[in-house]
Amino acid sequence: MKLRRTEDLEARLEETLDPVYLISGDEPLLLQEAADAVRAAARVAGIEERQVFHVESGFDWNELLQSANSLSLFASRRLLELRCNSAAPGAQGGKAFEAYAENPPDGDVLLVLMPRIERRSESSKWYRALTSAGVHLPVWPLDLDAFPRWLGGRLRRAGVRVDADALALLSARVEGNPLAAAQAVTRLALAGQQEPWTAEDLLAVLDDDSRYTAFELADAVLLGEAEHAHRMLATLKQEGTDVLAIVAALAWSLRQLRTLQRARVAGEDLNAVMGRMRLLPKRRSLLQRVVNRTSPALVEGALRDLAVVDQAVKGIVAIEPWDELDRLCLRLAGVRTTPLGLRARAWLEP
Repeated sequence: MKLRRTEDLEARLEETLDPVYLISGDEPLLLQEAADAVRAAARVAGIEERQVFHVESGFDWNELLQSANSLSLFASRRLLELRCNSAAPGAQGGKAFEAYAENPPDGDVLLVLMPRIERRSESSKWYRALTSAGVHLPVWPLDLDAFPRWLGGRLRRAGVRVDADALALLSARVEGNPLAAAQAVTRLALAGQQEPWTAEDLLAVLDDDSRYTAFELADAVLLGEAEHAHRMLATLKQEGTDVLAIVAALAWSLRQLRTLQRARVAGEDLNAVMGRMRLLPKRRSLLQRVVNRTSPALVEGALRDLAVVDQAVKGIVAIEPWDELDRLCLRLAGVRTTPLGLRARAWLEP
């Protein structure tokens, strides 16, 4: 079954727990929150054990099938989570998905997280097998018309009241970026203001903040401002910024850039593509300046390196996340540094 919206997933989770969930998309925050909803529903259903597989080049798909066919040592039911860095599982992965979906382990739940799935892949055997056994939620970027409504709902759930002008101002300031919006909502909630926020209140708070943000860092990196980006990263580290917030901001910007690079290779009109992406004029201008100065290989390599930094933060890879982020930012800004991707496997813990 294919769902249309995140709300559809939430409604279905209240009714039943499916054996398979396929969640795909290029919006990190929305993807993460949809996955969190599945994990929470699994816990409510009594599933306490969770096994995570990172599907990268060279991944042995037999690990999934062996785990599915083995008995748990700790619990009767498990959540098997596959984090795929590609929406194309290949022949071996496709067969593994088909075999799993044909006979899912009783009581277990399979959660598959992928980048955006192309429409042509929806006719593949593996996709049909997974969606026949469970549900697929494609997580689409929020368009500019829907964004204020989404932001307003998030503010209400956080207990933050705003008037109409303040909501319009905040929507414009975060430029349709869900992660930036989530950070802004958290900040307003922590402020603890009892009265509804007005546009003047927001301006006083937002303009009084002289600190850098992860998204300003990402823009400086893409624009090739190496020295400035280096100082910004050092400041963010000193101020205690979450490494994963920086990883998410860089990944969000790089995925937008990758979309335009692929469109250019395919001979598409970039203005039309950016229109479909619902980019604001300021964002369009920045990406138009950047798309010609960065190569697809550089962007793809950077996204792989960000995945490794993410693993380092979680203790899976024995490297220093801040050092690698600094090297990555400098490399993206045009400074020659050693790529991380080729060296990462040497640091993987047994």
